[in-house]
Amino acid sequence: MTDAQLKEAVLAHWPFFGVSSRGDVFARYIAYGPVFRWSWNQMVPMPVQGSDLVWLLHALGEEENSLSETGDAGRRSGQKK
Repeated sequence: MTDAQLKEAVLAHWPFFGVSSRGDVFARYIAYGPVFRWSWNQMVPMPVQGSDLVWLLHALGEEENSLSETGDAGRRSGQKK
C-alpha cells in the first residue's frame, strides 16, 4: 500500500490493512473504528485518528522516520533504566 493509499484508507473510515513505505503496519478492524499500529507483538490504537493521524504520517514522512523509530525507542530506553 502506498502512503497516499494509506492516508485515504485512514480518512475513509472503512476496515483496511496496510504497510507504510517506512515499514509501519496499520489496520482498522471495524468500520469507523480506531486505527491500530503493530508494536511489540501487538496491535495498539493510535493516539490520534482521522486527519490528525494523516498529518502525523505526513510529518514522519518528511523526517523519514517510522513510528517505531520515534515512539518505541523512547519506551525501550525508559525500560532499561
